[in-house]
Amino acid sequence: MNDNRSVQRCLAVLRGFRGGPGQSLTGLAKSVGLSHSTVLRFLTTLESEGYVRKEGTLWSLTPQLLEIGFAALANTGVNEFIQASLQTLADKCAGTVNIGERGREEVIIIARASAESERRKILVVNLRVGSSLPRESALYSALDLPEDQWSIARYPDRKVTTVGIPLFTGPVRSLSLGLSVNDDDYGTARLEGELLPLLRAERDQIRRLMRLGEV
Repeated sequence: MNDNRSVQRCLAVLRGFRGGPGQSLTGLAKSVGLSHSTVLRFLTTLESEGYVRKEGTLWSLTPQLLEIGFAALANTGVNEFIQASLQTLADKCAGTVNIGERGREEVIIIARASAESERRKILVVNLRVGSSLPRESALYSALDLPEDQWSIARYPDRKVTTVGIPLFTGPVRSLSLGLSVNDDDYGTARLEGELLPLLRAERDQIRRLMRLGEV
């Protein structure tokens, strides 16, 4: 079997656990489009390395996989100073601030801060660092925008509006910055007149802290 193809398939199996713990061999094989024998071979190898475990007929990821996740987070460039800056903005606007990085077909949240009043909503929408947002999200739409433009996405069912701006675009990485606020607190005029200047000031601060564009 081609080594590159093997890596791709193994990663596909790991992504198959996005549906949660307790995945059956049949369910995993169906979700990744591979044969039972191929998936079982990868699971057995991952089990021997300590990354998955089997309980009865069901498979789950183990906490050891967090080693890779933490290493990935360490490589995003987000440190405690950036996190504190995001938290300050979130508290000031009573909202949620996200930094997103372009993935394959989505934008991945690499940093997130929410005001106390918004933390219950986080549980409801089930978003966290590592979550992916689709192309129609403001965070994704902002990735390819010119410096002075911004994107917007409205979620009337939750009475939330998200504004996004480009953070950094380079040969390897593309980042965006988004701010979600309650519709009851911010109308269109206040979004443009108050939130956008705050978001752009935050962008300047993050660029300095991450030293984006210096290398």
